[in-house]
Amino acid sequence: MFRLISLVVVSLLLTAPAVADEDRSLTATPGDSVQSFYAFHVTYDMGFSEEAVSQRKAWLSPHLLSLCRKYFLRPSSPDEVPPIDGDPFTDSQEYPTAFQVGKVRLSGGIATVAVSFSGPEAQKESVHVVLFPVKGAWLIHDVRYVSGPSFRTLLAR
Repeated sequence: MFRLISLVVVSLLLTAPAVADEDRSLTATPGDSVQSFYAFHVTYDMGFSEEAVSQRKAWLSPHLLSLCRKYFLRPSSPDEVPPIDGDPFTDSQEYPTAFQVGKVRLSGGIATVAVSFSGPEAQKESVHVVLFPVKGAWLIHDVRYVSGPSFRTLLAR
């Protein structure tokens, strides 16, 4: 019986999707942190949901997480387009299949990392990911879009 339970536990661990481990130390540089985040992000569901945000919480600043949670608590009308329609981390309704981390800029303890995306349906768009150092890790605090307001601005609407 013990052997059967062990086999079930092992197979569950092997087949479960990898979820970011909160306790692990994130990578040392802003570029590495963004690379790690988007490697996870494009591999799993990119829909903007409470579950998806929860799976990505190891990469997100506490303040950004708080704004996301407040956003999901607000009532929404099925007759209106929500403020966030699509994937806010790629600024797209057509999910990309690939990404490339570009230039990293550091200024006053804040990092901004350019990221471009591509895929069968996705246009090559760029976003600028803003990161703050929190407890020795570079965490995503905002995503700025070329075409308009930032992720944090959309969450606040």
